[in-house]
Amino acid sequence: MSPEQHSSETDSTNASLHDKAFEAHPEHAAAVNAALDAIHQLIDAHPEFADFLRLTTSTEDVRQALHNHGIEITNEALWRHRGSLLKDGQPTWRG
Repeated sequence: MSPEQHSSETDSTNASLHDKAFEAHPEHAAAVNAALDAIHQLIDAHPEFADFLRLTTSTEDVRQALHNHGIEITNEALWRHRGSLLKDGQPTWRG
């Protein structure tokens, strides 16, 4: 195998691995989006829940409260989206 062939194969393999490393899993993205929609609906229906989000001190507490309302989402997804949960766009809990 010539160096050019080896380099070409390595580049295409690395490129395909690199591309897949940054693709969101469609089911995961859909589940997070569905949970975020449900959180927005909960806040619209129960504005006091927004106050709870502002006063809560941990992501786990928020996740557990959402679980109690039938909304499943990971702590990581909650943390990433904490600035988009309330209409004012401010981050909620300090975590």
